[in-house]
Amino acid sequence: MTRIYIYDHCPFCVRATMVAGYKKVPFQREVLLNDDEQTCFELIGKKMLPVLQHSDQVIGESLDICQKLDEIGDAERVILPQTALAEQFSEAFSAAQPANWKLNFARITRIGLPEFATDGARDYFRGKKEAMIGETFEEAFAKTDEYLPPVNQALANLPTLTLPSERAGRLSWDDVMIFPMLRSLTLVKGLEWPEPVRSYLNEVADITRLDLYFDRAI
Repeated sequence: MTRIYIYDHCPFCVRATMVAGYKKVPFQREVLLNDDEQTCFELIGKKMLPVLQHSDQVIGESLDICQKLDEIGDAERVILPQTALAEQFSEAFSAAQPANWKLNFARITRIGLPEFATDGARDYFRGKKEAMIGETFEEAFAKTDEYLPPVNQALANLPTLTLPSERAGRLSWDDVMIFPMLRSLTLVKGLEWPEPVRSYLNEVADITRLDLYFDRAI
């Protein structure tokens, strides 16, 4: 049995599940509570997800997991090589990253994800992320109108994203780096999504068998 231990919201975990979905790897999806340190330490010796268990192997780095899933998955479902696009995307988004974190962290525990099913899991996440952003989730949420513009500007300035439909329905390693970050933003109501970017999200979600958060955006 192949198992992938994840948090649904985690971009690094999304890398693993999107490759597994695209490559049609049968696997058991194990979503841990965010404060479950014990399982992580038993698996990999530290608090880190995703973790892949396959046969007698345990792998704990997201891109190493992706490479393994690519290796064991459907050989006909090729992942196209990485180009400069992922780096260009990161550069275009770098200035908006602080605002992105504040918009995202203030919302992610409120949309019913399984890793935040208990008070302990939510409090664990809150403690770490509020220290990171320098304000409470309530303060960050109240400043939504302040944090939306830089992220909207970043979305408007993204490099052109090639749609899977423009490359015979194939996933690329660029997608593995880009899609998880964009998916995280789909829980933020009020963002202005350029139509090509929204189409990109929908197409990549479709070929990787993942959902988006648009229907739960707050």
